[in-house]
Amino acid sequence: MNRMENIILREATVGDVSMIEDYIIEKNPYTVMPMVGMTESLHENEKYPILILDQDTMVGFFILQTGNSVLNYVSNPNAILLKAHSVDKRYQKQGYGKASMEKLPEYIKERFSSINEIVLLIDYDNISGQMMYLKSGFKDTKKKVKEVDGYKFVYTKILEGSLV
Repeated sequence: MNRMENIILREATVGDVSMIEDYIIEKNPYTVMPMVGMTESLHENEKYPILILDQDTMVGFFILQTGNSVLNYVSNPNAILLKAHSVDKRYQKQGYGKASMEKLPEYIKERFSSINEIVLLIDYDNISGQMMYLKSGFKDTKKKVKEVDGYKFVYTKILEGSLV
């Protein structure tokens, strides 16, 4: 059976706290623990923590964010920002990162009908992450932004059937 069939993207709920707390992340400068990502900027109400599940097992995590913060990177008001994407250390190098990015456009179309573009920031020196996103259909906008933790490239992906 194809692993993609088992992958489910679902918004995190309070009931998922124990699963989120058991998440293991490799120490690196490119991402944060899910609980940290969820609690940063608690005042933002346009932030959606998403679990990557293989059946009932949490294998990954990311945050989707809508609203004005996206306009810091692109001029499209119908874009969504992908942040804090990671795969649990125990499940890395098994295709879950790429599989979650393949499932993402369908998930966004179902949950956020007005969204027609996905935007993400990728660290300048995160070559493996850059390759994974490019293989998943993201394009390098050739734009660089300076964030608190260094320079990042801006990548985007136009959702199929969308006019931007």
